[in-house]
Amino acid sequence: MKIQWSVFFSLMFLLSIVSCGSEQFGTVPRSTSESASPLQSYTNTACSSYTLIKPKVDVLYVIDNSFSSYYLSNDIKTALSNTVNSLSKDFDYRVIGTPLLETVTGNNDFQVMTNSTDLQGIPSDSRRISSASAFNFFSNSPTSGVEKGLSRVVGFVDTHKNSLLRNNSYLIIVLVSNGRDLEVEEDAGFGNGETRVNSTVYNSRLSSLRDLRTNLSSLQLRMMSVTAKSVCVPGYRTALKSYAKISSDLYVDSQATDNNSNLDSYDLCSSSGISSVFTAINNSIKQVILPHKYRYWPITFAENNEMVSLSEIKVKKIAPNGSAVELVRDTDWTYLDRGTSNNLPPLNTRELPLPEGEPVSGRHFIQFTNLLTYPDCVLVTSISRTEYFGYIVLPQKPRVDTISVRINGNLVPKSPTNGWSDLTSTPQTRNIKVPHPNPGDENPPVMRTGFMLKLNGSSNYYKSGDKVEVNFLPEGV
Repeated sequence: MKIQWSVFFSLMFLLSIVSCGSEQFGTVPRSTSESASPLQSYTNTACSSYTLIKPKVDVLYVIDNSFSSYYLSNDIKTALSNTVNSLSKDFDYRVIGTPLLETVTGNNDFQVMTNSTDLQGIPSDSRRISSASAFNFFSNSPTSGVEKGLSRVVGFVDTHKNSLLRNNSYLIIVLVSNGRDLEVEEDAGFGNGETRVNSTVYNSRLSSLRDLRTNLSSLQLRMMSVTAKSVCVPGYRTALKSYAKISSDLYVDSQATDNNSNLDSYDLCSSSGISSVFTAINNSIKQVILPHKYRYWPITFAENNEMVSLSEIKVKKIAPNGSAVELVRDTDWTYLDRGTSNNLPPLNTRELPLPEGEPVSGRHFIQFTNLLTYPDCVLVTSISRTEYFGYIVLPQKPRVDTISVRINGNLVPKSPTNGWSDLTSTPQTRNIKVPHPNPGDENPPVMRTGFMLKLNGSSNYYKSGDKVEVNFLPEGV
């Protein structure tokens, strides 16, 4: 609390200098005015937070190991292997490689590389590798030359679902072949390479992949088919009616919009197309925002300042669009005073995602009835606590019979019960605040030194923002 003083002198008249007593000059009237500091406003705005979580991305490479893969050039094989390194490091990924045609070990013939700390379902043997260069793509010996790529994908995913292939992840299948699915695309018998679709088989494979997506609770299940879209090299066969078609259908299912031009199928005849396999994926999969949820919110302006009016606290929740809703005290929130101990442990303000998070030291907190959740912000306001004063300090000893007291322009009479009384016989040093309206409101004290007038009666006091005027004649010297 700050007291502002101003003292004015006015000369009434000059006594004759002939007299030689101690009061050679006449007594000069004094007027003292005192203004208690007005109420101050306090504001604290802060926003809830979040944690960026790396999304789980499982990438399954199903790589051509048929005899026709002999026709794949080393440049193409290198480009395909390099796509592994283009996977974003912002993902919690597992990259799994398995041959297109089953080998003697069937669905257990795979390698896996991961950057995740979650190793559940990953074997600890030699199938776990640490770099993309360790994948032995294109080198597995098949037990059969009949290409049934979609059946192979379905069988592998079904075998490893909920273990090697994780729940609640993005499942991206990259199928590489210079042939076609011979179960789905049958030779039309015209001798010109034209094929016809076995719709029953195709629909069965598509339905199985959709069921697996549901079983895995996949955020997306997509298949990137890297196949020939023309017979650009001897030994190549197009797969527009099998692999490319199922890529398109799964892309539409995913409701993605990042690859509308390719519909998740890439031309094995184009090295530039191969190198861009993961460009769309990296751009479409974003880090997951994990909202923080709070039970407590610190009232920072109240800490170490007991002059804040805790009864005047107002709390507003502010949405990202700037709209504000005032929360109702004792319904939406309550005030928490943790006490005055010097050894208060920090309070964990966040309740989710972990029950012990974002600890804050202090005494004064908002406690929410319903958890405050990211991205909402909080505006906490209050004003300074109103101070009440029961003593008026004069800088000079007055003649009591000349004292006139006004508070906010209203005359206060001299009275031991309902007015002012004189304590000016000697100067004093005292706390001029009074315990009003509650015991303890005299603290923290405001100490002043001077000649005191005491205000008596329950209605005689002055408070923050009031003006006190006292006119008097100083006692002669």
